[in-house]
Amino acid sequence: MAQVVERRLPAIYDALDSRNNKLALKLINSALQKQPKSQMLRALKAIALQRTGKDEEGLQLCEEVRREGPTDEQLLGTMTIFYRRANLLQNMSTAFAAACAAHPRDEGLLRGVFTCYVRDFDFAGQQQVALKLHKLAGAHDDFYVWWAIVATALQAKAAMKGRPSALPAEKLLQLAEVMVAKQAQRGGIQTYEQLMLYIDILQAQGKHKQALETVEGKLGDVMSMAADRRSLRASLHIELGQIPQAAALFREALMDNPDDWTSLQQYLDCTLTISSEDRAGGAGDSAEGTGDQAHGGGNQDDLNNGMSGFSLQDQQQTAFQSAGNTVHELLDKVDSDPQMKADAARGVIRGPQLALVELKMRKLVLPGERTNGTKQAGNRLQGSQQEGESNEDEEQSGKNSKGDTTRALAEAILSYYKQLGHMLSCAVDLRSYSRRIEGPSRDWLAKQLQIELQNVQAEPGKQQQQLQGQGQNGAAESSPDMAALLQLRRQISAYQISHDLGLTHGTAASAEAHTLELLTLYKHSLTLCPGLDPKEKAPGDDLIPLAVASLMAARHLDMAGRLDSKSGGASSTEQQKLMQRRILQALLVCEAAQKRSSVYAATRFACCALYGLLGAAGPAATNFDALAIKHIQHDSITGHHMLPVALGCQDAPTLDRLLSETILLHEDHDRDAGDTLIMAFDRGTFTKIIEFVEFKERLERSHALAVARSELCLIQIRRSVPRGLTDIQSALKDACQSLSATSLLTRHSGLPGLEHMRFNEDLSTRPAWLPPQRGPVTGSLSGWWEQRACTSDTGYGRCWWAHPSAAELPHQDAQALRQDRCRHLQIRCLMPQAMLELSSFEPESAQANGGTLNPNNGHAKLHTNGKEQQRAEPAPALLQLSALMGVPYSDLGPWLDSVSASSPQLPQRWPTGQADHLNSQLQAQQLISLAAFAAADAGKAYWQQCHQSKGESSSDSTQPQASIFTKRLAAVQTLFTASCQQAAQQLQADSGHMLLGSTVLGVVHLVSEPATWLSLCVLAWQQLFGGVKRKQGKKGKAEVGVADAAPDEGHSGEQQVRDRLGQMQQAMTQSLQGVIDAVSVRLKAPSKPQMAHATQTALGIGQQDLAKALSGCVSQSDIHASLNAVLVAQCVTLKRIKLQASELISAM
Repeated sequence: MAQVVERRLPAIYDALDSRNNKLALKLINSALQKQPKSQMLRALKAIALQRTGKDEEGLQLCEEVRREGPTDEQLLGTMTIFYRRANLLQNMSTAFAAACAAHPRDEGLLRGVFTCYVRDFDFAGQQQVALKLHKLAGAHDDFYVWWAIVATALQAKAAMKGRPSALPAEKLLQLAEVMVAKQAQRGGIQTYEQLMLYIDILQAQGKHKQALETVEGKLGDVMSMAADRRSLRASLHIELGQIPQAAALFREALMDNPDDWTSLQQYLDCTLTISSEDRAGGAGDSAEGTGDQAHGGGNQDDLNNGMSGFSLQDQQQTAFQSAGNTVHELLDKVDSDPQMKADAARGVIRGPQLALVELKMRKLVLPGERTNGTKQAGNRLQGSQQEGESNEDEEQSGKNSKGDTTRALAEAILSYYKQLGHMLSCAVDLRSYSRRIEGPSRDWLAKQLQIELQNVQAEPGKQQQQLQGQGQNGAAESSPDMAALLQLRRQISAYQISHDLGLTHGTAASAEAHTLELLTLYKHSLTLCPGLDPKEKAPGDDLIPLAVASLMAARHLDMAGRLDSKSGGASSTEQQKLMQRRILQALLVCEAAQKRSSVYAATRFACCALYGLLGAAGPAATNFDALAIKHIQHDSITGHHMLPVALGCQDAPTLDRLLSETILLHEDHDRDAGDTLIMAFDRGTFTKIIEFVEFKERLERSHALAVARSELCLIQIRRSVPRGLTDIQSALKDACQSLSATSLLTRHSGLPGLEHMRFNEDLSTRPAWLPPQRGPVTGSLSGWWEQRACTSDTGYGRCWWAHPSAAELPHQDAQALRQDRCRHLQIRCLMPQAMLELSSFEPESAQANGGTLNPNNGHAKLHTNGKEQQRAEPAPALLQLSALMGVPYSDLGPWLDSVSASSPQLPQRWPTGQADHLNSQLQAQQLISLAAFAAADAGKAYWQQCHQSKGESSSDSTQPQASIFTKRLAAVQTLFTASCQQAAQQLQADSGHMLLGSTVLGVVHLVSEPATWLSLCVLAWQQLFGGVKRKQGKKGKAEVGVADAAPDEGHSGEQQVRDRLGQMQQAMTQSLQGVIDAVSVRLKAPSKPQMAHATQTALGIGQQDLAKALSGCVSQSDIHASLNAVLVAQCVTLKRIKLQASELISAM
């Protein structure tokens, strides 16, 4: 019978491989009739069922086979295919373990168990199985022993991070070292990866001297590249505090390759460390740099040999002179070599030239180091250097000399620009230095750059002659077209450096004039590439972000001027119209550029943000999709660029896609990470194994992933509202379960903890006018509209988020951003839990012996049979939520009591901790949700007291709590009604003009957040305290009235609650209907072409110089189409929110 199965398997495999799953099922079923107990056939049938969508049936079949304890390796491999697709690979660990128990000397099964432990990241299990494999293979075979060594090292690293381990990290590292030492004695270290693993284990124990001896000894010969060996030796010398030896090695590397920037930086670190160390100190920690190791502490006796007779200032002078001599020696070496000289002229070699700028910059910060007496070894102040952290002592000590030093740095920057300004990377190379130029030196450098620009424009022929031979395309370097292109690049570099200097334009008119200048140059650049493919980057594309930044600076200056004007100033709406006008101008600039070049990322990001700020999610998504964001970019880019736009506009299709792609990225990596590690084990790339494990841990703790999961849960809750309270309760429970399963939850609070989170967002893709916003991700765009800070003098180079990995820098702004985002993530995770706790009214939860209560918090004492009884403390989630929102729970009740119910208006006084948000519409809407939860908590307290006093003839015991509950309801009603009226008024303002982006975003947030949470509370109250029926009014609109009285009508408190609930529901329905009516009126406004024409008139198309410049780059029809796209997208957003508001009314 087994032969029958074997004969039929090839046909089944062919059917499965060709994706003919129906044929495969037919063949399998036919074979199973003759061999029904065949494990292989049943496993193959499970795979075929899975592929046809019958996952449950396939899983049941595969689980039956697994419980039978199969031992065939081929069968286990087939089952692995099924469990991989089902994302249940952990089930195979027990199956392989059982098979190994039956056949303990089967190498294939043991490797299968090892593979399962690798996928499960069970390092202890990997070590044990690897040792068994080594024992089985024999002492002469050391292949598996290295697996055991790696597994032991991984255990140690995990133990250092707090992971439970049978042995402490120190013991595990010692064990790994002993195992490697035995291999070394037997000549078993034969590859670079094995040596680096040994060095890593030694360094983890602080045995840097032994590691250095190993690298310099015979074992170091396995490193085939001398440069790698030299670099490793130098880093180990630094760890030992042997700075002069390290400097000598780095200098040797520079003599071999003058353009080795990493070695040059490290050489300067070591050389200037000698000067900045005081005689009593040890080697300190180097400042954070780009890819460089920190200098560890060590013996400094060697640092002062031969220099003990000199003062610290003399040592510094000598060290800078030595470093300068080395740099000039490198320049001479480049000049003496014809090939290097040609490469330097073309910008291929630019390290030595940039080193001159680096030296001037280091001198700029040197006085502060001397004054502080700090022990900073080679303070590296480059790309990822922290900004804004210079201390007062440094500023005071350098007060007299800093101006001259800054001027020297400015001159070095100008010199570098004159040599390599034609390079595309010129401004990027100088960005870390230009941001440090301050005061008169900044004005001087800006003036010199302006002179350079004027010279290029005044004498183009002379400039072209000077640029001959400086191209990058061989024979084409001397062509006129290439000379004109290099001249354009030099102009662009000058503008970019000026922008990084952060000089203010002074007035909006000067900012607009600067935009005209940039657009004129951009129009000229189009003549240099008439046949350019739109999918290629155009030479003048770098000018567009500068022009957009200039227009956004004009917006800030317009706003600042209006705010400063005490008399005759424009209204708030007029101010926002003025700001929106600049946004539309910037958008037209971007769209004009994209007609010629559609792949430039900076322009696409700008378009995505500008459309989002206008409430136009559709065009924003189109621009974002054009970037082809995929894989890891969903973790670093999607979460802070497009997700806030989709959430702010409630664009359901885009939201579903972005959230699913982000979560799918992490799920796919979790599923496939084990296979990557297995491949690394097989190929012996042990250092990559450690990197892969660290990368997986980093992704697991991703902030973007946590946000995606929390927002997906909240969306599911929001979509369950029209289906009724049962589905709402189910969605709340599912959300709480899903959120509690995340690895980011801390043990003490059950919330994502900052210490467990990794912020992988690439903030450097955000321009200067779009700083990372604090607050909830749903209100990120609304927060941008509400910001009052004027950033017109902030160039991109001076933005803290422009640094690589800025989101995780120790910079104070970065720290504040991380804390704020973690706090708001916790708030989003708590909302479903709070709603579930406050809407779950189980009879057994009404206990008579609760905790201490405070009437101000919404809980009154209950007297029954002459004895005082108390309800338990408020819902734990509500207490946490209130604290996270900055409102002490004890202050929440009195604040709600102070809200006037006589007329719907937002309160003049906010709770403690919210005083800085008096003018924030977003903050007011967030507090409505908190107020709704506080009312729900008071309602639950009242309900519990009713249950505790059930059967009593008097209602005196529940009347106090009923009064508190009704007051809370009245306050929430007042807040919500006022917010809805405010939103309706904003929608109705100036119907002949394009709707303000802030208005669109505000209405969307109002309906999707506070209105939704309040509706959930109302639905729960309806079920609990008696229904409220809806009737048709005279005009066909829904009206609300109190339903027939529920049981126990004699209780005046219950009747009071029912009356108030009826009034509140009626007020909510009318308020939402008012928003719907305002939206409907807005949608019936003048036709889109007329509104587009009105917008063009407001922009001044055909009248202003800016409009003429735009018209020179793009046609009038294209301008009209871009503006019309905004109008259409705003209408789509309004229709979507109108439907959502209607669903809330229907649900109530």
